[in-house]
Amino acid sequence: LNKLIVTSFIVNNNLVVDGGFLSSFLLSQDSELYLDIPQLTRITTLEDVINVFELAIPKQEQTTNGAVYTPTYIREYIVSHLLSQHNNTKPLSTCLFADISCGCGAFLYTVAQFLHDTLGGTYTFALRNLYGVDISETSVRRAKILLSLAGLLAGEQIQEESINIFVGDTLDFDFKSIKTVNDNYGFDYIVGNPPYVRSKNLDSNTKANFAKWSTTKVGNADLYIPFFEIGYNLLNNEGKLGYITVNSFFKSVNARALRNFFVNNNISLKIIDFGQQLVFKKKLAYTCLAFMDKTGLAGINYTKGLIDDVERMSTFNFCNIEYQCLDHKKGWNLNDIEVLNNIRKIEEAGQALGDKYVIKNGIATLANDLFIFGPTKSDEDYYYIERNGICYKIEKDICKQIIKPNIVKTENDLLAKEERVIFPYDSDYKIYDEDILKNQFPEAYHYLLANREILDARDKGEGCYEAWYAFGRNQAISNRGKKLLFPYMSDLPHFVFTANQDLLIYCGYAIYHESDTELLVLKKLLESSVFDYYMRNTSKPYAMGYYSYAKNYVKSFGVLSLNEKEKKYLLSTDDKVLINRFVEKIYDVRI
Repeated sequence: LNKLIVTSFIVNNNLVVDGGFLSSFLLSQDSELYLDIPQLTRITTLEDVINVFELAIPKQEQTTNGAVYTPTYIREYIVSHLLSQHNNTKPLSTCLFADISCGCGAFLYTVAQFLHDTLGGTYTFALRNLYGVDISETSVRRAKILLSLAGLLAGEQIQEESINIFVGDTLDFDFKSIKTVNDNYGFDYIVGNPPYVRSKNLDSNTKANFAKWSTTKVGNADLYIPFFEIGYNLLNNEGKLGYITVNSFFKSVNARALRNFFVNNNISLKIIDFGQQLVFKKKLAYTCLAFMDKTGLAGINYTKGLIDDVERMSTFNFCNIEYQCLDHKKGWNLNDIEVLNNIRKIEEAGQALGDKYVIKNGIATLANDLFIFGPTKSDEDYYYIERNGICYKIEKDICKQIIKPNIVKTENDLLAKEERVIFPYDSDYKIYDEDILKNQFPEAYHYLLANREILDARDKGEGCYEAWYAFGRNQAISNRGKKLLFPYMSDLPHFVFTANQDLLIYCGYAIYHESDTELLVLKKLLESSVFDYYMRNTSKPYAMGYYSYAKNYVKSFGVLSLNEKEKKYLLSTDDKVLINRFVEKIYDVRI
């Protein structure tokens, strides 16, 4: 593949290779593969080469190493933004640059192009101060190819020894062992796109190397998290860093140690937050540009930015936020000062929702489509299920009512959306002995047994359950009471009241309280413009204007203690305008 791409690029651009690193990546004209060259006429630019290299990364390697193509405009913005702040007391020609997770070398190419265009001179001269490392030997080889092709376009035959890119695990790589880096007291600039690999996809070696970094000590850290610490430690005293990375570190539990790292080291951090905009079109990842500057003042300069403005190289207005105004444990609420003041007012207006009320998750069977069903029909004793062309009978006495808060928006939805769940637990919420299940509920037992293969495959076949027919988790099986149902995520606040104490939930949350009035008043507050404003400015954004309604994000909302007159007023009207006006007034916020 490398030979095919290199040869196609060279042929399409009428170039000549005369020695150097690229000479080993040329197809002979006698090769059968050479006949495919006319089909690759689109590989004419270096961006084409980068795209093909990135597309050629195996799916498994994308998952374990977090390799992903970074758009040209993002790379160019990061590099130009950093170098626009260059301290002229040190010549740019003597500065050292690095990408410590370089992949196929796209960022290094962007830096090399900038230096070549800015400083003049040869590509070989520009490359001598560029360093990269990647865990994939294939990616390192392709990064060297990319930089060599860039040199070839400039009329140079790049030698491999001129390229400082190494195969290695960044978590364990000793950059200071490189004499030029050590003599420079580290790097002047670091750029890149740290690998985003979720903790569940990390291999054992990576997890072992996490022990070397303080930012991975809390929760199950994702792979990108220590790259902030590693990058910062590799900068010299005047160094600067620019990443494109996921914005989950603002609030996620597993980034608490990272937020603490920023605070404890008094780091000057600048953030352009893309919110719910998608930079990586084929990946559902919400990102930001993050810059660290060892010469800047401690604190965060923050702005919400449009992707189009970055592409146009627009100037942004930043809001300065001091670390002392933020809580690294609860998560950072980053916004302009007016919004932050409103958030503070709302949170301090009354007792926190999570302290005043019980908020619980739904059941977790880990096989919902097997346990939970909408009956095709029923009679006095049985519900009937159609599954894989077979009709099964299920005893009514082993079933409970259940609903999915994610799909209900009003009380009118309750009856239509209600389902049944096979509930293999007794009145004390203890799992039925298999003989009891078989004898008392033979039809349900027959149905579960017919689908045992699916049940045994839960948790990748490594689950340890009380019985093979038990739910995947014991959470929420004993939850009962009057409640407000609400979803995992939503575009608008929907809190649905039900007085059905025995109704179970799955895929969603519920707020429990014994008083109908208490819950109905709370519903008015939570469906107001104030709560919607609070969620849009404190919660995690998703695509299409949706926000996370996870317990961690709703629990700090301040619930005002209302007098009887105020409660009566809220309960007397369904007029949204009047309710919003009233709630905004009592919370003393302008939205």
